[in-house]
Amino acid sequence: MKKTNLVGACLVLSLLASCQQNESLSNMSEDAVLRLRASVYAAGAEARTVTDEMGGTEFSELDALGFFMPEENNPVKWTLTSGQWISESPLTWKDKVNTFQFCAYYPYSEEATTRTSIPMPDLSKQSGSLSEVGDFDFLAARCQTSYQETDNGTVSFTGSSSFKHVYSLLAITLKKDLPEENVLLSQATLEGKNLFGRSTYHFGEQADADGMTYEEGSEKDALAFDYEEPVEVAEESGYTMYFLCNPSDLEENSKFSIVYQRDGVSYTASTEKLGKQFQAGKFYRFTLKLTKEALQLVGCEVTGWISEELPELAIDEIPVE
Repeated sequence: MKKTNLVGACLVLSLLASCQQNESLSNMSEDAVLRLRASVYAAGAEARTVTDEMGGTEFSELDALGFFMPEENNPVKWTLTSGQWISESPLTWKDKVNTFQFCAYYPYSEEATTRTSIPMPDLSKQSGSLSEVGDFDFLAARCQTSYQETDNGTVSFTGSSSFKHVYSLLAITLKKDLPEENVLLSQATLEGKNLFGRSTYHFGEQADADGMTYEEGSEKDALAFDYEEPVEVAEESGYTMYFLCNPSDLEENSKFSIVYQRDGVSYTASTEKLGKQFQAGKFYRFTLKLTKEALQLVGCEVTGWISEELPELAIDEIPVE
């Protein structure tokens, strides 16, 4: 996915389909056009899928998604080619009278052979960079409509039917206290019960039956970013790490810890103040300030990917012996 701010973003998937006529559908053209329109849901007026610092995204060349026709179990692949979405096989409206359920997901997976078990990206392979968020994101959408309710046969994945994020996203920014200090980060770890385990997604008969299923034996509680070449914590912007995680309501607080050097001396620091709850489709932004006395949580924002500020919290810094 290409990363960019996007307001009211939508994509149009166009498919020419030949529709059979019958006695009850005498108005149907032999070359009826079935079109799909889709956008990504966000609270308020902004559409965003979290692929830049503020959460904006748009699909880019050769992106592919999976699309389920009503009552069909196998997904049809759509690929963005030269600015247009192309289907790998022809599709048709069943009729112009009845209401149908259409489902779709991103990214397309060759391993997905049924709507009841769609493999989701492996979160344990993340490296924490902003540029790869789109590679691990997972979106799902469903639309209920009839031909008569559409604009000339356009199935619209917009508004309440927009694509929605299934994972949670955390952006953790580390800032140093004094501009003259030289702070180098060598490791960062986020821990919480099965935050990064493998999952599949399923579409049920109705929307309230849609959701994730955790794969047995694939639990993963911690994700560590190891920097072979330590990264510098810049004076103004600091250094930001991005974690996509399974939506969770943990029994115990999550834990974030770092290993770093300050002016050539090695230290560790950690906090368990990032909370227990990470909701699907929410973007959590934390700012941690690293002082000589403590690692301070100086800001927390939750957006619809709702903002709230948390009081300043301090965690002792521990020299590495």
